[in-house]
Amino acid sequence: MATEVVMPKLGLTMESGTVGAWLVEEGGEVVKGKPLLEVVTDKVAMEVEAQVSGVLRRILVPEGEEVAVATPIAIVTAADEDFDEPSPTALSIVPTSVSSPPFPSVLQSAPVNGCRRHRASPKARKMAAERHIDLGLIRGTGPGGRIVSADVLAAPATTKLNPAPATVATPMTTGEAITLTRVERIAAERLTASYQQAPHIHLTMEVSANWLNRLRQGFLGEGTRVSYNDLILKAVATTLIRFPRINSVLEAGELRPSNTVDIGIATDTDQGLLVPVMRNGAERSVADIAAESVRLADEARSGRLGIDDMEGGSFTVSNLGMFGVSRFTAIINPPQVAILAVGAIERKVVAMEDGFAVRPTLMLTLGADHRAVDGATGARFLQNLKETLESPRLAS
Repeated sequence: MATEVVMPKLGLTMESGTVGAWLVEEGGEVVKGKPLLEVVTDKVAMEVEAQVSGVLRRILVPEGEEVAVATPIAIVTAADEDFDEPSPTALSIVPTSVSSPPFPSVLQSAPVNGCRRHRASPKARKMAAERHIDLGLIRGTGPGGRIVSADVLAAPATTKLNPAPATVATPMTTGEAITLTRVERIAAERLTASYQQAPHIHLTMEVSANWLNRLRQGFLGEGTRVSYNDLILKAVATTLIRFPRINSVLEAGELRPSNTVDIGIATDTDQGLLVPVMRNGAERSVADIAAESVRLADEARSGRLGIDDMEGGSFTVSNLGMFGVSRFTAIINPPQVAILAVGAIERKVVAMEDGFAVRPTLMLTLGADHRAVDGATGARFLQNLKETLESPRLAS
C-alpha cells in the first residue's frame, strides 16, 4: 500500500513548514530511520527521518514551498508495488520524526550570468570560500551530487583557487553570491521589523565585576565550571522577577507579562545567530544554569536545536565580551520588549574614598521598547541588576 508522508509538527506552536531540501530523489530508495528531507521553519531547520522503507514514488511539495502541518508532501511505496496515483482512501498516512543533526535548507541554485551554480550547501560554500577552494573541482557526495561540508574538508590541495595576479586599475570583482538560508532571511526580516516598529531606547550602566571574579573562582575551586555569562544570567533572572513589565511580550497591542523567566541566549553558530531559550531561569541555581547553557550552546552549534528550544523567550541576553567588545547596543527580539547587551570585563582605574584603584568592570546596555518600558523603569532595572552583580548574594 502506498504511504503518504505529511509535513510534520516539530513544535507545539508550529503551524506550517517549508521543504528545505529532499534528501532522497524521486524514484530513490527510502530507508526507515534515515533522513528523508529537511524541514525549515522561522526558527530552525531540521532533518526528518523516514518512517517506512520503500521507494519515493512522488514528491508532492517541491523544495522551497511552505505548507501547513499535516499536508501531504510525498508518497512512498514498496519497491515491487505498481504506482498509479492512488486515491486518498488507498493511502496510509504516517507521521515523520526528526533526526539530528539538522542543517540549513539547501535550495537548487539558479543560473547566474548564463553559468549554472554548483549544487552545494550554504555551509559548504562558506567553508570553500574560507579555504579558497574551487567548488567546480569537487565531486559532491550529498543527495543528487550536492556538495556538503565533508566534501570540502576532504578536498585535495589541487582544488584550491590560484590567487589572481595584482594589476593596476583592475575593476573590483566580487566572489560568488552567498544565498541566505530561510532561517537567516526570516531572522533578518523580524529584526528589521523590530528596529522599524519598536522605538528603541538604550541605557548603559557600568558595573563592578569584582564579585563576578570572586564567585567564578570559588565555583572553579569546587570543581564546577561556571562562566561569567552564567553568573550574569542568574543575576538577570533574579532581577526580572521584580520587573514583570520588562519580562513581557508585546502582541496585538497588549503587554503580557510572563509567568516564568525564560531567557534567550544569543549564540554564535555556523548557521548564523541562534537564540535558544533557557527555561525557568529564576528557579535554577548557578550550577544548573551553567549546565543548561552548555547544553543549549552545544545543541545550537551542532544543529540539533528543536523548535521548542527556540520559542517562548521573555527576555534575551547578548554577550560579546568574549570578543573584547567593550559595549554595544542590541536589537530587541520581538515580541519581547527588552534585551541586555553585555560587554567585556576590563580592568579600569576607578576612584575610591582614599584614592584610586584598578578594578574589573563591565558595561551593560539595556535595549527596551519604549512603547512598553519607559526610561525610568529601565534605569531601575539596571540599578537592581547592578546591585545583584556587585554582591555575594549572586551565588544564592
